[in-house]
Amino acid sequence: MTDLSQEIRDGLNLALNEAIILGFDFDEETKAAYVTFSPIAIQNNETIPNDNRFLFAFKNVGRLAASLTLEPDTKAIEFNANELSEKMNEFKNESLYGWEFIDNNEDVVFNQWRNNKSFDTVINSNFLNQHTIDLFQEDRYSKKTIDIRIWFDQIVIFDSELQQIDTPTFIENGQRGWDKLYKNGWTTTESKLKGKLKLKK
Repeated sequence: MTDLSQEIRDGLNLALNEAIILGFDFDEETKAAYVTFSPIAIQNNETIPNDNRFLFAFKNVGRLAASLTLEPDTKAIEFNANELSEKMNEFKNESLYGWEFIDNNEDVVFNQWRNNKSFDTVINSNFLNQHTIDLFQEDRYSKKTIDIRIWFDQIVIFDSELQQIDTPTFIENGQRGWDKLYKNGWTTTESKLKGKLKLKK
């Protein structure tokens, strides 16, 4: 299992904050979950990428669980892991908020819905020793919410051309983006069709 230092976890949490989830796929046969994000990012030449999509491959997934609810009924709607991509496509590419996604203590997020799951697929009984990421999407109009937790061993990151980039580079791009937001007082808007971040005053 890849070691994720506290510095790396903090960096990923920062870089993924307000990222848009553009896609989700799970391949149980290869034990891999693939999530496409459009995060806040500025490259080292101080430019915004023309295509700001990044594919995260979560390798050796040991467990995958989700909870899909529709207000006013808070009971989870049952479905299986192979339908997760389809369910995620029903959402409108909303942003992640919260600053804490990687290796959260179970009390922070998972305990809020662990007894109200749509499915809970355990692939490897050793999942308790794995890293985790908590994801969610909310549709304010249909009152539909989905929470997801992935247990995994390794993260591999690819850019929009499916070229692998190292984790520190992804984090540094995110740090520059957030530094620019704070410094200039900019706000974020998203072009969901292109998966591209736009910054404007």
